Amino acid sequence: MRNEKSLKIKSSRSELCSRFGRICFSVLFAVFAIMASAQDKSVSGTVIDETGEPVIGATVMVKGTKNGTATDIDGKYALTTPPSATLVFSYVGYTTQEIPVGGRNVIDVTLKESRELLDEVVVVGYGTVRRRDLTGAVSSMKNSDVVVAPTNNVMEALQGKIAGMDITKSSGETGSDVNILLRGSRSIYGSNEPLFIIDGIPGIYSQVNPSDIESIDVLKDASSTAIYGSAGANGVVIITTKRGEEGKAIVNFDAYYGFSGDVNYKHGMLGDEWLAYHREAYKYINGDYPTDNATLMGNPEYTSALEEGKWIDWVDLASGRRATTQKYALSVSGGTQKARIFASTSYSKEEGLLPNDELDRYTLRLNADMEINKYATIGFTSNLTYSDHDRGVKNTFTKSLTAFPLGDAFDEDGNLNHRFIDNQDSPLGDFIENQFANNTKSTYINSIGYLDITPFKGFKFRSQISAILSNSRLGQYWGAQATANQPSYAKSPFAQKTHNNNWAYTWENILSYNADIKDHSFGAQFITSYNKNTNEQTIAGSGGFDVDTWQFHRLLSGSGSQYTYSDYSRTQKMSYAFRVNYNYKGRYLLTFSNRWDGVSWFSEGSKWDSFPAGAVAWRLSDEEFMESTRNWLSNAKLRVSYGITGNSGGT
Repeated sequence: MRNEKSLKIKSSRSELCSRFGRICFSVLFAVFAIMASAQDKSVSGTVIDETGEPVIGATVMVKGTKNGTATDIDGKYALTTPPSATLVFSYVGYTTQEIPVGGRNVIDVTLKESRELLDEVVVVGYGTVRRRDLTGAVSSMKNSDVVVAPTNNVMEALQGKIAGMDITKSSGETGSDVNILLRGSRSIYGSNEPLFIIDGIPGIYSQVNPSDIESIDVLKDASSTAIYGSAGANGVVIITTKRGEEGKAIVNFDAYYGFSGDVNYKHGMLGDEWLAYHREAYKYINGDYPTDNATLMGNPEYTSALEEGKWIDWVDLASGRRATTQKYALSVSGGTQKARIFASTSYSKEEGLLPNDELDRYTLRLNADMEINKYATIGFTSNLTYSDHDRGVKNTFTKSLTAFPLGDAFDEDGNLNHRFIDNQDSPLGDFIENQFANNTKSTYINSIGYLDITPFKGFKFRSQISAILSNSRLGQYWGAQATANQPSYAKSPFAQKTHNNNWAYTWENILSYNADIKDHSFGAQFITSYNKNTNEQTIAGSGGFDVDTWQFHRLLSGSGSQYTYSDYSRTQKMSYAFRVNYNYKGRYLLTFSNRWDGVSWFSEGSKWDSFPAGAVAWRLSDEEFMESTRNWLSNAKLRVSYGITGNSGGT
């Protein structure tokens, strides 16, 4: 039909133009535009690697556009594109390929491992190494892999991207962290979370803005994590943030707004279903069905609400809003050969399904490096995070599911009724004004200063000191109409405030030496590390308040008994470590390390322990007898490793 229409228009073109002039040209232009757009075609195919295995999650983009897709579990993809377009195939660790579509409907691609990747520098414990010289199991991710997912949680953005790392989110609450297991559980009673190293110092990953991250390196096996001794049993995640580079100032602005789908939660019975259920229950108890609604309900108010059709879907009211997230980030990078800086700021807001579940977070970062002379460089890294977090209560959904479904949920002014019908209290009491509060305000500051001295080639000494200061205030209030479970010792209404203060500092010194003598390469590192950590906690509570608007701000106004609690702890840790590396012609690799840790929270006689590790590797693909395979095999390495790590319950 489209071709016939086109012919009719062409046949009468001169007549139309003579009568209608510009109108004819406009009509023809629109028809030709529609015909051109209709020429878009479907292109599909399979993406595999050099071994023939499907590449899962490879990116397939139409060059110059935002039109794209990702390969499925079988490496297959499908998209619609103009015949003149060029498809761009990419995946982490592989060379990007660009292929014109032309007249093809099927385009299969074999991605080849990037040779540049083998010379890429990978961050390992207390140093770096070329990927080709690795003897341990290490996975690396770049900034582009982190920011591709619109989330404020950097580890959530890495779900499904690191082999052996299981990342799951157990709660839909705003600001909730993820559960992380690296190569399975290792402790029955202790934590199984990996150690997080932020810019060389143990830190908290959730306090880092994902947009500020340059790379993430994950140490998996014992030979690579043993350098962290009693803290490395669960694996190590090393996060390196961006630093300024020489050149003109570069300004980046990133913003997004997203929302989750509608909540898929079970609803309670309503209408005829609810009536049928209760009629059967009545018959089971009384031996026969009720004669009328009044007999069934047994309460005049219930009967009246039933006959007036005042049904309430409490689950729908509890989850009536859509979860959203938004973020705005601004960064500036630049400098000269002598001085370079990277500065950033961001604001993010998350809104959960519950009206009282919200999180506002503000971050500031300033990383600076300054060259004193050709032998010495100083610098610092600073990160400030402030958050304001209101938390709802998970049992709101379960209480809504079982609540009585008849009555008036709201009054004439649109406010929630606590007693919405005789003898029935609303399961949404936490949403009534001034009846419930669970608010946390927290400040986190992490600053690191360093001095690098390089007196001659191959020799480097770094001394770095880190200070962490965190403070949080948790305010909670349970009014008489709140549905959230309050503490067993509380007298309703009850209010409670919890203050947590933590400060810690870490001082590390790293002495490194590297040398190349013909076909031989040597490397050695000597490390000392000292950590001191102090925690203080104070809890105060009171009950029997006459005024709900005070909430947790005036504890002495409560008429009930006062509740107080305080705690204090201080821990220290001292460590010594060394590591040596050797390789011959880049083919035969050897690494050996040992660390001695002393922790204050262990019993006398058991405070110190050592954690040795070793690994050997053979780059088989570099041997002469493998030359015939180099057109399809670029990197084959055999390695054996052994290491001892520990879980001391702290960093």
